[in-house]
Amino acid sequence: MSAYRPMSLLRRGSDLFFVLLAFVAPASAQVPTGTLTGTVVDPSGGAIQGAAVEALDATTRALVAMTTTNGDGVYTLVAPAGAYDVRVRVTGFADGQRPWRSVIGETMRADMTLAIAELAERTSVTATVPQPRPSDLSVESTGLPTGVTVITYEELERTNVERDIANVVRRVPGVMPHNLNQGDTGNAIHMRGFLSSTHGADAAVYIDGIPQNVPSAAINHGMNDMSWLTPEMIERIEVIKGPFSALYGDQNRSGAINIITRSSARNSVAGTLGSYGNRHGSAVLSGTRGSMQGLVIADLFRNGGYRANADQTRNNFFAKGSMVQGGSRLALRTVYQDADWDAPGFLILDRVVNGSILPRERDPLVPPLWGKGHRSSVVFTRTPAKGETGLHVSAAFEDYARTRALGATQNDLNVQDDDRRILQARAVENVIFGGMAAVSVGAELRRDRGDAIHHRWIGTTTPGPNYTFNQDLNLLTYGAFAQGQIKPARYLKVLGGARVDWFDYDIANRKLPAASAKYTQSVVTPRAGVVVTPVKAIDVFANIGHGFRSPNQSEISPSGAVGSLGAPGGRPFPDLKVPKVKSYDFGVTATASTRWRISLAKYHTLNENEIVQVAPFVFDSVGNTSRDGWEVESNVVATNELSMYGSYGRITKATINNPLPNTAFLLSVPEHVAKGGAAYTTSVAAGRLMLNADAFYISGIPYFAGTPLLSLRYANAYARYDVRGTYEVRNVQFTLFGVFQPSDFISEVAVGSAAGLTYDPRPSVEAGMSVRYLF
Repeated sequence: MSAYRPMSLLRRGSDLFFVLLAFVAPASAQVPTGTLTGTVVDPSGGAIQGAAVEALDATTRALVAMTTTNGDGVYTLVAPAGAYDVRVRVTGFADGQRPWRSVIGETMRADMTLAIAELAERTSVTATVPQPRPSDLSVESTGLPTGVTVITYEELERTNVERDIANVVRRVPGVMPHNLNQGDTGNAIHMRGFLSSTHGADAAVYIDGIPQNVPSAAINHGMNDMSWLTPEMIERIEVIKGPFSALYGDQNRSGAINIITRSSARNSVAGTLGSYGNRHGSAVLSGTRGSMQGLVIADLFRNGGYRANADQTRNNFFAKGSMVQGGSRLALRTVYQDADWDAPGFLILDRVVNGSILPRERDPLVPPLWGKGHRSSVVFTRTPAKGETGLHVSAAFEDYARTRALGATQNDLNVQDDDRRILQARAVENVIFGGMAAVSVGAELRRDRGDAIHHRWIGTTTPGPNYTFNQDLNLLTYGAFAQGQIKPARYLKVLGGARVDWFDYDIANRKLPAASAKYTQSVVTPRAGVVVTPVKAIDVFANIGHGFRSPNQSEISPSGAVGSLGAPGGRPFPDLKVPKVKSYDFGVTATASTRWRISLAKYHTLNENEIVQVAPFVFDSVGNTSRDGWEVESNVVATNELSMYGSYGRITKATINNPLPNTAFLLSVPEHVAKGGAAYTTSVAAGRLMLNADAFYISGIPYFAGTPLLSLRYANAYARYDVRGTYEVRNVQFTLFGVFQPSDFISEVAVGSAAGLTYDPRPSVEAGMSVRYLF
């Protein structure tokens, strides 16, 4: 594993941050903004340092500008011309709020005195404001007539995330995140019965408008790798269940996840110590000068692992600079990541049960496994300074590399390499026509250039002459999309959309040159939906939507059995059709008040030419598959101090429609998924105590064993309980957290094999503590 060089990383990070400042500085004199300044004091007149002062759009409530008070309690807030609600927040005091109309070139003054917080004000866990509804006319994801969940940074602060960023969506009904605990090989986020890949395919993930799924990856086609991301970097997450938004492309089959990063934050340093060698440190530095904002986050993660040969090291650096110019918010961010890991491999359940091997040992049937990776990227975004209407632009360049060694035999390794340079661009124009209609029109482009290699090593140190595949990829994908909605009456909203995506691939097959391919195909995926509101509190919705996944390089240009480079034989498949998915859903959402909401949805999905995991680390096409299921969820704000949620999903059908003889006919997805939890906040002495508890339960997972794989069995039920408590006093947060997984002989990922069930053993208890200092 490579050594970590902290001074080199910090030096690289400081250089990048100054580049960001240089980017935004030249235009600062031309920004048409207004200024609000003043002093924030307590009832005795004493200055309050470190108070967050925020300008919220008076109409949309979007955060437009933010600053903090200095040691004298003085703040200076700069924002484009417009109407705002200015909010002042700091621990131990009631929030201050006042209206402000920013006028170009004018400086206004507003001093504020914050009252000592009363119990109810200091312990509120959620605001009782109306939540978005499917019937709302909006260009945002919440305006879709389907299940959409929005997660804010405040909610992420209460979530146990640690080594796997996919945990940020763990509470979302119908969504299953899990990690293989085999290193940074993808972040798996599955929904609505899709569990066909443990590396994060099946759901389209976008961050700041940039797709995260990696097509034709050597590790796994369509893998989603968000390991560079940490909760401190996230402003907002939107989870869209089902392929019902035309704004998202490749891998949007079970749904899409849209993540927006932060532009500013409270300065802080934090450290975490946990069981099994878990060590985690982070630093957040943010500042504002005029209309310019800067944010730098450094995150260092070390984990010894529950099992042998499970060490993990990850170093992430994030820097973002942004500014408002005219009606635009311009931002430039950069990311750098370096990661190393060892992998314990899967164990055969029967061998653990009979005592042949202990759960904490690594897989003895293969040599020690390992991996490493790095990435660096630059992303530019342009968004409207206020609201969602207007032009949204994203452009990015990324240098991406991942290497993973997995077992080939008891002595040899298969080493998978992805080495890519990725260029991406996306533009979306959002328009709202009064209260009658809304339209989004856009286009996107992506070029992947580099290698996908699957190499057979002799032993653990010697690259051999043979390969599973070795391909030079030049992948160009471009598409256009449009989505509109019209509301002709108060009780009716209709949505329609479509996208067309083109693939222009040039694949050089070094193993079987005769199989090299030039591939040119396209795919059209329409969507339609309707929302009927028979009474004020109830929305009834229905959808039909098509999604797709890009074709895999190994499908277009197969490489045959393991062999040497330049071998004879082989042929390409340039006429391969793009695999599609068709999904239907209908449901109802009831919003009885600002404190209670319940939703019910039923769905059916047909997936063409699905690739599933047929053995540990082995994926293959199984033809068409079908899924039927339903889910119900409820959210309740019982009091200002207590909120609760619960959900249950059942998959009534998950089948391979035309299985080959002597092969499995069911998909290994859980029949039952239940979730529930509560958040409670109360005042204790001079501080605030925040408590959180979550429970997750899955059962009814079928798998097949034997030779051939015809013996149908069911894995044990899996349960997980997360608890977290934070005590915040002045500028310090003390947190204790625990993850309990009491079920024996089961994990969230279990795969059938000829020898029986293989799984990744988990500890029954993981715990830790952290301290965070805000300044």
